[in-house]
Amino acid sequence: MAQVLSLGEVTEDIQKALGRSFQSGNINFLIGSGASMPAIPAAGPVEQEIATLFGAGNEETARLRMYEFLAGIQEPMNALINEDENDQIAATLAQYTECITLIETILSERRTTLLPKQATIFTTNYDLLIEKASIGCPAIKLNDGFTRVPRLDNRIEYSSRNFFNTTYNTGNLYNYKVEIPCINLIKLHGSLSWQKDGDEIVFNVAAKDLLPESKTADEIAEFIETFAVVLPQTAKFRTTLMDRTYYELLRIYANELDRENTLLVTFGFSFGDEHIRDITRRALKNPTLRLIAFAYSEADKDAFAEIFAGHNNVDVIAPTDGDNIEFSQFNTMLRNLLPHGGAAI
Repeated sequence: MAQVLSLGEVTEDIQKALGRSFQSGNINFLIGSGASMPAIPAAGPVEQEIATLFGAGNEETARLRMYEFLAGIQEPMNALINEDENDQIAATLAQYTECITLIETILSERRTTLLPKQATIFTTNYDLLIEKASIGCPAIKLNDGFTRVPRLDNRIEYSSRNFFNTTYNTGNLYNYKVEIPCINLIKLHGSLSWQKDGDEIVFNVAAKDLLPESKTADEIAEFIETFAVVLPQTAKFRTTLMDRTYYELLRIYANELDRENTLLVTFGFSFGDEHIRDITRRALKNPTLRLIAFAYSEADKDAFAEIFAGHNNVDVIAPTDGDNIEFSQFNTMLRNLLPHGGAAI
């Protein structure tokens, strides 16, 4: 069965096992809305709320709740895009930046040449915080799935085929080749940087005006339609394009977990998405897969223990003394896996 450990009681054996996985395994992270707090409120049971409203026939109220959810993400992202001063955004960005820096150091320290210096971050978040944080980490390449090639029309298209490419630096005068550490950023539910254009997704980052207090049902529906995301409702799919893209990315997630010697570390994620939860549980039949799930709260700890009951390749890291596990504590765990407790940074 899943092993439950207090964050303050993570054993030396777990640290050693994690260290080995980071050295010689396929590294994957699954990041949820809890990581983007306090810049963005956690999603909570919004999907269940909206599904209940739709099920009761309250479609107008359901769409209003959906608008409130999207506006709660778009508003702080408008501040991010416009570079407005915001203490909560700055604090969250600092944690994301440290996390990416730590991943870069872990990849650079890998002594194996059999595996690429790559890690994959799967996330259900729509926000642009990881992309913004990566700007402060020039030593690592962030691959977000967009093909950036010289085009006179500046069109940048998205394709899941763009992931897992390896990039090298080579010298002009001397014969050397150095692999550049890379993070594949796979946004399972779409992104605020995605825009639908026919049967394609193209890159577009722009602030969006929120609706006035006296908004109509048509205005709400039009606002929602501007997002190229998988919406928080039981019947998630509203367009063939998002349906196809979502399942392509879920297939990548499933394939990554089926690889030999794979590590999946989750943070800020509740496993409330049934598709991701079911894929993860099926993948745990792979005996070389190890799942380290950080439970934000005691309630999450209990839920994880139930979800992954019967799987002995799962470790649930629980908060101590009724506290919550914050992003800074997660980063501390990553730092402790580095030589000399992070002296390499």
